Amino acid sequence: MLGLPEEEQYRLLWEKYGLSEEKARALKGKGFSYYDLDKGSMYAYVAQKPLEEVLELRRENPWMKVELLLNITPQLLHDRDLLRKAECAEKWWGIKADLVYRKFMEGYPIHYIRMAYIISQHSSMTVEEILEKRKRSVKWAVWAQENLGIAPEDLKRWIKEMPNPSVAKKAK
Repeated sequence: MLGLPEEEQYRLLWEKYGLSEEKARALKGKGFSYYDLDKGSMYAYVAQKPLEEVLELRRENPWMKVELLLNITPQLLHDRDLLRKAECAEKWWGIKADLVYRKFMEGYPIHYIRMAYIISQHSSMTVEEILEKRKRSVKWAVWAQENLGIAPEDLKRWIKEMPNPSVAKKAK
């Protein structure tokens, strides 16, 4: 995240992990970088440990050793990261976390789930039906227009109305 403004770093940590700016500032004051706070927050979530405990392990250990000390297996990291992302989808866009997690476990990425949700809000189809019927070879806008009569400009506007807050904002 080279060159990411400090305020944007705090915003991202809040959006992704609920880490307050005050706490993030205090931890940065103790010498931890944005990268440490981001990765440490993820590991704290996965291991269900306080962030401070994870960062203290990090102070003297590489991240792979921290994973070992916290008993974080690749499968646990994968599953808990998907759960965290599902919870974020509910917080950010109102998509039920259990639906998002279920679709993750069926192999759908968040982009597909979000797009299917947006389309479902403006049609009679469910997220599940849209994901089942739309194939990767057909672009979302083309599929929505051909199958549901949704104008591409409407879809584009709806997408802009539901941005992903965990993506860094571009500098102006």
